[in-house]
Amino acid sequence: MLKENVRNKALELAEAIMELEEHKEFVEMEKRLKDDEVAQKLLNEFKRKQQDFVAKQLSGEFDQELLNELTAMQYKLNAMESVVDFVEAYNRLLAVLSEVVDLISEKINVNLSDVYRN
Repeated sequence: MLKENVRNKALELAEAIMELEEHKEFVEMEKRLKDDEVAQKLLNEFKRKQQDFVAKQLSGEFDQELLNELTAMQYKLNAMESVVDFVEAYNRLLAVLSEVVDLISEKINVNLSDVYRN
């Protein structure tokens, strides 16, 4: 069980992160993406086709036509402003969170990145 003082510090860190511009921008871009009906429809269709493709691969089948459809859909998604803005905001937030993990890792002398990758 987590000691109360560690839990409180973790919650303080979370609050501080929520105040960062990178987090605020991420939340805003996530909302914009969720509100973009065209993007949501395409994302849902992409996920469905992606699952179909993986299922076929697992059964030993390779569907080139489906792969072509997925590639075309990916190009469309990559051209949508709400998708691009969300991915960029996500990557900026992820960079900040990675830096936080690196600082904690350094301080406690445990490389959490290596542990996670293995």
